[in-house]
Amino acid sequence: MEQEKEMEMEQEKEKELKDSDLRLKKYPIEVLEKYVDNLSIKSLLHWQHLDARFCKKYILNEEYQTAEDYYLVTIEYVLKKQPHLKFDDLIYDV
Repeated sequence: MEQEKEMEMEQEKEKELKDSDLRLKKYPIEVLEKYVDNLSIKSLLHWQHLDARFCKKYILNEEYQTAEDYYLVTIEYVLKKQPHLKFDDLIYDV
């Protein structure tokens, strides 16, 4: 299983990840982090399974948000798009 994950990451290194790719499959967090600057927050939230750490570091971080994201992306919006997350996980360092 670990070998498959490494092989997948190697394949992803060869191409640049785009928003349209996010619809096709779920990517490991490590891959998403590598290309986060090329991906929209809305696409990430809508198409990928994100963890609380990723959401705090990138999704809820104003440095990665566009002007539109700033008004749209709230903790409530993240919880709606990522229902497996808990409110406390997004506010506290758990």
